Amino acid sequence: MVSLDTQSSQQLSGLKEALEQSLPLIQQLFPMDVMFALTDTEKFLHYLSGRTLDIRLQEGDAVPDTSGLRRAMNSGQFASADVDARVYGIPFKSNTLPLRDEQDRIIGAITLGISLENQLILTQAAENLAVGSGEVRSATDNIAASATQLNTEIQDLKQLGEQIVVHLKHTDEMLGFIKRVADNSRLLSINASIEAAHAGEHGRGFSVVASEMRKMADSSASSAKEIEEILKTIQGNIALLDETLAACLEQSEQQAAATEQIAASMEQLAESAKDIRGIARLI
Repeated sequence: MVSLDTQSSQQLSGLKEALEQSLPLIQQLFPMDVMFALTDTEKFLHYLSGRTLDIRLQEGDAVPDTSGLRRAMNSGQFASADVDARVYGIPFKSNTLPLRDEQDRIIGAITLGISLENQLILTQAAENLAVGSGEVRSATDNIAASATQLNTEIQDLKQLGEQIVVHLKHTDEMLGFIKRVADNSRLLSINASIEAAHAGEHGRGFSVVASEMRKMADSSASSAKEIEEILKTIQGNIALLDETLAACLEQSEQQAAATEQIAASMEQLAESAKDIRGIARLI
């Protein structure tokens, strides 16, 4: 670096005086935490720390050879760099502009340091959003799988219901048959009684009627047994129906638990969204 002449030194001195008065006001205009520094080609001339962003510079400290300040002065161009927290204990972004005199010579630089704490919060919020989205996706997949299983169970329930309807129709037919047998038996009984009364001791035909009545009674007993078997089948189907309903209930409980997980994840997403919105207003 070339040594500064009197005119350049006076220029920097006047700039330093102006910055000492104006930078505290300018700093208040920034919504994020910022610091400022002014240097000549070798050392710091002025330093204003932020609220928490403070790298503890002193006027007269040498400009580091590896700093953004040095890079901006060497290149004569605006320089920007992200400084890791391991360097000064707090992460920040530096924007440095080289200063020139009337002969277009580099005489120093002014730098603005912007705290990256908000950026870290935004990054963490984004990570929370990603994790929450993954949880929502997983829970949604579980709900979809449960819904498919529930649909299958419902289809089985429908088929069982159809079988029950068929058996009930069959039962109606059997009951109708028994009713007809009962009616016929009653009619034969009446006729047999009439004939017996007319014939007296000669009512041999009564034995034939009695025989027919016994046949119908046997047929009725057989039908009653068949009805009993059908009822047993219906009871078995009802038991299966109960099991199917229990399986449906279990699936519903799983869906409810998955829904609660979605709700919890959505709450986390909502909180992260608030953080992002707050930072977005600052940026």
